Amino acid sequence: MVWTKTLKHTALAAVLAGGILLLGGAPTARADSFDSCRRNIDKWEDRLERDIHRHGEYSRQADHDRHELGEARESCERRFGDHWRDRDDYVHDGDRR
Repeated sequence: MVWTKTLKHTALAAVLAGGILLLGGAPTARADSFDSCRRNIDKWEDRLERDIHRHGEYSRQADHDRHELGEARESCERRFGDHWRDRDDYVHDGDRR
């Protein structure tokens, strides 16, 4: 009887400790996810620029990169709303004059 009571207390303590660790890591996970979202967009912007330089403005490669860049931006916007972008650095393709 004492053995099962001790086992239940140990299991309860482990579950509580795991919950605390899980909730404590949530802000860090969001920041990492936010940064990875920005890095993914930066990667596709760089590839688009490179492929435009190599293959031309309306090449198949540049069109693919534009599509992937749009997908990356939509994904970030779905996850974070408008807060994912740094407004000083971000210029949407349609906003250029």
